[in-house]
Amino acid sequence: MHRHVAVGGSSRMLRPRQGWPALHAIFNMLALSCIIISDLLLNVHGLKDLKIFVPEAVIMGNAATLSCQYDLEKAALYSVRWYFGQEEFYRYVPREATPTFVFPVAGINVDLTNSDATSVTLKGVTRDLTGTYQCEVSEDAPLFHTDIRSAHMQVIELPKDDPAMQVDKKVIGVNDNFKAVCTVGPSYPPANITWYINGRKVYKTPLQRITQDAFEGSTTYSSLEIYPHSQVLQGFFQAMPKYQTSILLLCEVSILHVFHKNVQQRIGLSMAPPTTISPNLLGLEGSKRYVNGDPDNSALTGAAQCSCSAIGVLTLAVATLLAAQL
Repeated sequence: MHRHVAVGGSSRMLRPRQGWPALHAIFNMLALSCIIISDLLLNVHGLKDLKIFVPEAVIMGNAATLSCQYDLEKAALYSVRWYFGQEEFYRYVPREATPTFVFPVAGINVDLTNSDATSVTLKGVTRDLTGTYQCEVSEDAPLFHTDIRSAHMQVIELPKDDPAMQVDKKVIGVNDNFKAVCTVGPSYPPANITWYINGRKVYKTPLQRITQDAFEGSTTYSSLEIYPHSQVLQGFFQAMPKYQTSILLLCEVSILHVFHKNVQQRIGLSMAPPTTISPNLLGLEGSKRYVNGDPDNSALTGAAQCSCSAIGVLTLAVATLLAAQL
């Protein structure tokens, strides 16, 4: 429809501007293109769900297999790269004639027969290979989408000797102090020592003192000191003599989840009061004095020593009385 406008006593017809239809068409084409591109991007198939699997702990000298799992859907793989820290040590490129590449990194020895597009195996790992590992996956053209994941691995050096335990008493009474020491040789990282009595973990309290000294490259040492009426022993003494006559003391040595060893010793419980019979009268060497006062932990421990002079006086008195009767 055209409009007529009177100008100076005459009328003039107004027509639509000639450029508007062309601009409108261009705008519609651009909008449609954006919609098509967005739809293509949303429906494109490519790299997703990248996951890395690295052993948390590996014993020194063993092999370690690191794997990288991913889903390319319909996209093609361009490369898989492995890094130790920031240094690349292994690459897999399927389009190459020789897909696998190994780069020199100190301490790393790649087992090519057990390495491929999803995993890489390291032979004879050393302590120096403790650290962070990264897996980087890239899809092929046209997008070359790349993703990366990282994980930490600990290389463990085991102690050369089994753990050992020493106790200061083999029989303890309700009012006795008790001390035990557990040791294990050097390891990396230092071992952790845990104490148990009859399968129950012993916790640190004012009456149950636990100390541990652990330094890299030296023996790990832990001591357990139990004082009278401690919580862990109270129940055992209350159950005597009908149910409980001894306890099983155990020290467990562990390094992460790959090393567990223990040593145990049975400790007797005694409710008997101290005897006054001298061990010397029984032909025992109980009169020897030790720092802990009890070399053999027998039931005679703590007994008062009868003096030979007292026995002589008693014998003389009996003889005198017999003579008076005569």
